[in-house]
Amino acid sequence: MSQARPEKMKKAAFLAGLALGIVSISGRPSPAPPSAAPGRAAYYVSPSGDDRNPGTEAAPFATLDRARQALRAHKRPPVTGPIVVQVAEGIYRFDRTLVFAPEDSGIETAYVLFTAAPGAKVTLSGSRKIEGAWKPYKDGILMCELPAAMRGGAPFTQLFVDGKRQIRARFPNRDDSQPGRSGYVLPAGRIPDGLRDPHPGADDDMTFSGGAPRGVLFNPATFTPRRWARPEEAVIHIYQGWGWGNMQWRLKAVDYDVKALWFGEGGFQMGAKWFEDPAKIEQESRFYVENVFEELDAPGEWYLDARAGVLYYMPEPGVDMIRAVVEAPGLETLVRFAGTEDNPVQHIALEGFRFTQTASTFLADYDVPSFSDWAIHRGGAVFLEGTRSCSVWRCWFDAVGGNAVFVNNYNRKAQVSGCRFTETGDSAVCLVGTLGATNGTHRAFPYECRVSNNLIHDCGVFGKQIAGVYISRAKRITAAHNTIYNMPRAGICIGDGTWGGHVIEFNHIHDTCRETGDHGPFNAWGRERFWSLTQSHGSYSKARSLEAGDVRIDAMEPVVVRNNLFEDHSGWGLDLDDGASNYDIYNNISKGISIKLREGAYRSVHNNIWVDSAVAPCFHVGNEDNHDRYFNNITVMARDDVYSIIAPPARGVWLEEIDRNCLFSASGKFTARISQIRGDNGPERGARRVDLEGWRALGFDRNSVFADPQFVDPAKNDYRVKPGSPALALGFKNFEMGSWGIQDYFPVAQR
Repeated sequence: MSQARPEKMKKAAFLAGLALGIVSISGRPSPAPPSAAPGRAAYYVSPSGDDRNPGTEAAPFATLDRARQALRAHKRPPVTGPIVVQVAEGIYRFDRTLVFAPEDSGIETAYVLFTAAPGAKVTLSGSRKIEGAWKPYKDGILMCELPAAMRGGAPFTQLFVDGKRQIRARFPNRDDSQPGRSGYVLPAGRIPDGLRDPHPGADDDMTFSGGAPRGVLFNPATFTPRRWARPEEAVIHIYQGWGWGNMQWRLKAVDYDVKALWFGEGGFQMGAKWFEDPAKIEQESRFYVENVFEELDAPGEWYLDARAGVLYYMPEPGVDMIRAVVEAPGLETLVRFAGTEDNPVQHIALEGFRFTQTASTFLADYDVPSFSDWAIHRGGAVFLEGTRSCSVWRCWFDAVGGNAVFVNNYNRKAQVSGCRFTETGDSAVCLVGTLGATNGTHRAFPYECRVSNNLIHDCGVFGKQIAGVYISRAKRITAAHNTIYNMPRAGICIGDGTWGGHVIEFNHIHDTCRETGDHGPFNAWGRERFWSLTQSHGSYSKARSLEAGDVRIDAMEPVVVRNNLFEDHSGWGLDLDDGASNYDIYNNISKGISIKLREGAYRSVHNNIWVDSAVAPCFHVGNEDNHDRYFNNITVMARDDVYSIIAPPARGVWLEEIDRNCLFSASGKFTARISQIRGDNGPERGARRVDLEGWRALGFDRNSVFADPQFVDPAKNDYRVKPGSPALALGFKNFEMGSWGIQDYFPVAQR
């Protein structure tokens, strides 16, 4: 922490203002949240209200949409502070999306605020109640006929009992003991290309782009012995061959002669469109199959016979189905901000709501916004497009079926702050533009938006290639003071090097990549115009190393990653993958993990601490003339290797600078592991290790020291170094401790 009291007080005041949203990380003013600004209630909404009422406190409306309509027609007097629609405690079930159009906008000095009443628990739900008589079916299974109003539409894909998401009947049964590992079965192999599909379908004559699989073989020794009467209703959830994420297909058929699961529609949930086969499946592609009536055999499982309009369910112990609240989602988006670049929705805020039970989206349309490995569905429980200064404050996104908040294309100064995200189907917050719609005066991308003070955990129920905060084709996005943990993949992901200018700071991210391989709390991509697939993923024995090129044509402004605490047990704390360029990385602490720099340029990595890492800081597939600098860092390794170098540039220095670092290992030994050095005769095979003198002979760390950095109190996450630390003499500077993660309280709806 700062040693000077005035600076400490200044910092405390800054963080207090940041928590309230009064200032931004950059120091620029932000719109004040409701608790920090006076305002007056224009209209009231209550579950006991009536939309024919005038919307007063004594005679409130029944729906938020009626209040929106009244507010649009309301002649607004000049006021300072928010114009408030106050919503009383209760559950509001949406049968259609609440849409804010440009005509609903507020102004900067009098923004429109839809807020929960003080102390009220307000739930906005996309589900419908299922009210019917439950009667025994067999083997502990109950059955209930659906109400007439719920028949004939699209079958619902989720069920909630007393607010808890239940399990669609599946094989194998769900097992959460090892997330992403248990509760799955392995295929016997991918269906050979020459094998004819005996089940005719509309896609039989198609040439699958990218060699998308037609199905998988199953092992009868480990597959279910039950025969499925309606396999065409089933959905397979299967991991991609490298384990980066998962995909879903509708099944077309189960072939018991060939021992194959034939795929119908699906497989578009992964990106990697640069690769020959983004939907690659291998024998390690663990999977499960859901929506199979014959597999309804465990408490909490359910199955909908949509043809007959009958719901089957095996209650969990202690659930009284006479009193239980049974709900099924039917709506994907609860609130949509629907403006345009020329006519945006402006100055509207949502505060204090619990958003829950929206429809799942894993078989909806996905697209790949950049050349990263990520595909996304452009949708969310709250969806913003064409906005200026619109905000989501102190809300709880609980068990929504897809993304929670999606900031799509043109948005300026959008804020998501003080919220909590739990059990989302996909990512928590996405900010994604469209590069192809950004020419001339078209600006189809999020700009100067902010995601701060959010608690994000246990997301990715359906999708596994997801993030707490996902940024792609956007500019100057701030992600600050978020606490993110228990994620199937990344905490924060930047999908490309377009424009840059992002600030990633004061986040606390831990326990990520629990269900996938590679990466870690923070990862970034940069497959822009100077990136080479051949160099990056071709054979190192054949591919030459290339110059970095003018990467700042795309990555115009540096991305700043600072003052974060990353904790994990494998992978990388900071993974700058495949061409990620123009980064300034400093004052970060990574525990149990370190950093990886693949090909790219203009990365300045300094004044960071990597401690007890199982993997050494890695420089992988380096570009020539990369201008990368790595200095004034502290590295304390759990093993001998202090660096890992893989396929460095063939010509010139490997990095522009590696020096003035304090290095140490638990064994007291220094080694740098070097492999795949390119030369005139191709790369050397295998790997070799060099000691510190051999490393210095290569031109690196000539002014560094190998010594204990002398942390103050690492058991309490105080990684300042003591006055006598050798790191200080090299130029390392102590930095703020303990300000990572959320700095504000959650809304009353969560208490």
